[in-house]
Amino acid sequence: MKVYKIMSASKYFMEKFNSYYDYAYQDGESVLDKDYGNLKAEIRHFNIHVVHGPAIKIEKGK
Repeated sequence: MKVYKIMSASKYFMEKFNSYYDYAYQDGESVLDKDYGNLKAEIRHFNIHVVHGPAIKIEKGK
């Protein structure tokens, strides 16, 4: 199983992302492979339509 991490450009953007989607993610938190697809789409939507820039990203964990 692959593990990913959700990363934010700042605490403000993570709080805004969590509020927008009613989540409780912390910067650097691990995300399971099964959640990756939906979360990646939500991050893309958030970055493009809400904050208009690369505020949140998801990357492969180590």
